[in-house]
Amino acid sequence: MRILLSKADLSFKFTVGIKGAIDWLKGKQEKPHAYYFHEKKPKNGLPPGSIILFSFEGQIFGQATVKEDIKPLSIEEKERLRTVSHSADYKHYLTLEPSSIEIFRFHPTKEDVTEETELRFAQLFTYINSEQYQQILKMARK
Repeated sequence: MRILLSKADLSFKFTVGIKGAIDWLKGKQEKPHAYYFHEKKPKNGLPPGSIILFSFEGQIFGQATVKEDIKPLSIEEKERLRTVSHSADYKHYLTLEPSSIEIFRFHPTKEDVTEETELRFAQLFTYINSEQYQQILKMARK
């Protein structure tokens, strides 16, 4: 199992901040259960069963389990997304397990996590170990 902390690529969609990001993740419980990537995607992949922690504006707000690993988008799907989301840049997607989506009660900041775990965050994607994951969950669920 891999655990990934992902900076949600949501800034262009939400002017309401963290609440918009939470609503976006909650919406993934309905079809499609896809999480889309632009050019950059996790280089080591995310096999089924991997966990993604979602962050927005430096706050870790939720998680979901991967149902299907990263796949390239078809030309037809790229066109559909261009029409629906006005984003021409999506290249890949993965499928989330909708029943696994969880919004955290508290939203620890990356600074709080760094102090607790000494974890250093990459710009977009950070793989973490199970001990770091448990520490983050403890902070998010208090």
